[in-house]
Amino acid sequence: MTNKDKSHLCWTIAFSVGLLFSGRAAQATLPIELEVAMEPGSSLTAPQEWTRILGKMNLSRVRLRSIRSTDQPSVTHVQVGKSTRYRVLAILSHRDELILPKKHFRMQDRRKLQTYFEQLPNETQRNASPRGRFDLTEKQFRRLFTELSQPVSFATEGKISSEVLHQLQKKLTLPVVQTPRSSVLLELSLRGELQGLSTGTALAIVLRQHGLMLQPEITRDNSMQLTLATYDSQGDAWPVGWKPEKSIRLIAPQMFEQLTLEATNITFAEVLSQLKPRLKVPIVLDHWILTQREIVPDQISVKLARRKTFLKGALNRLASQARLATEIRIDELGQPFIWVTQFGKDSPRATQ
Repeated sequence: MTNKDKSHLCWTIAFSVGLLFSGRAAQATLPIELEVAMEPGSSLTAPQEWTRILGKMNLSRVRLRSIRSTDQPSVTHVQVGKSTRYRVLAILSHRDELILPKKHFRMQDRRKLQTYFEQLPNETQRNASPRGRFDLTEKQFRRLFTELSQPVSFATEGKISSEVLHQLQKKLTLPVVQTPRSSVLLELSLRGELQGLSTGTALAIVLRQHGLMLQPEITRDNSMQLTLATYDSQGDAWPVGWKPEKSIRLIAPQMFEQLTLEATNITFAEVLSQLKPRLKVPIVLDHWILTQREIVPDQISVKLARRKTFLKGALNRLASQARLATEIRIDELGQPFIWVTQFGKDSPRATQ
């Protein structure tokens, strides 16, 4: 058979396929119109085999044709009334492979191909929307932020962390997914009082104490979930508070109160306890970092010569003697708190 004859055969098959699938469109459940551009050199039986395979994929329309010089695998979506239709251009290669955007399929990959088509509408919509942190759209992030802005209405100090988590979950509409490891670690007691803080910041604190982190994720069906994952410095975790947009002087003016202070024969833990009434904001210790760095605040003596100073400056100097630093952050409700940690790759500064 000459190349000319073979080319004519391909066009004949393309016409037949168009007729074959036009009658199936009414029964299709997937709003996908597939156009397959055939490269020269594919086997004689490949178009017929792929016709049979694609006919079982429940697509609204399938058409085969000869390839053009500008053809590339692509997906576009168009609005038809209130529904969205997806137009897919695939290439049938000379190796008899079906080349789709980001994927190649052979004839024996039928189940994978079916899954690809079933997931394509959600994946296309997901990729079409601008995304920011946590790979969320602006609408998704606003929804999550609002949900995590609910205040913690119960006392937490000394309770088993899993019990605290269970109570916090009751307020959430989003599913929380645990791993076997997180379930074990959360059976330990929680240190620190989180009552009054927002749920998002409280969750991040609870999990961090046990080497875990909260990760918002989008599932394949484009729904959102919160996953409790093992801490990873490269992972995108929900933070322990945020960098304030307003000046510290505005949100915590008491930190710039000038007073005369002196510290002798006192531990850093005692300093925090005695300064707490003047600070007027919650003090939250990064217990995970304290454990990792073997820092025990109630065993570290600090001192400060009698002097007139700002409360913020005095606190920073005393913290540095315990190999720690402080940072004023806000929770999802905009409430300030003092985060006490040792900054580094495992404890970055707050961001907005």
